[in-house]
Amino acid sequence: KERLQRLSVFDDASKNALAYLATCVSREDGRACKDTAHDARKLKILSAHVRDHLDGKVPRQNDVATLARWDDEDAREREDVPVGKFWYDLTHSTDKERLQRLSVFDDASKNALEYLATCEPRKSKPRGRRAK
Repeated sequence: KERLQRLSVFDDASKNALAYLATCVSREDGRACKDTAHDARKLKILSAHVRDHLDGKVPRQNDVATLARWDDEDAREREDVPVGKFWYDLTHSTDKERLQRLSVFDDASKNALEYLATCEPRKSKPRGRRAK
């Protein structure tokens, strides 16, 4: 802890690096690092998609979309991006710290969360013989 304390007052770059690393959480089961920065990027993309293409309604769990930059900052546009699964997993997770980290990560993430919280869910598709 002493080393971390010394680094936090060493210079701005070290301070910023420590603040960034504090937003990251590694999964104990050996899978990839759950990185808040990636969640924040996806959240901002989802918010813009909801506003621009879904008439202010959050996606259903199985909804997919064609989006750019979903996987990383330089990624090209791709089809079948699981936006519904991302939103469902984010809002139904038992890891409430994940939402907390996103709400304090940056202003854009906080604003995206606040906006999406005001949106209604998309209605389910009608099923059965009379569905059109």
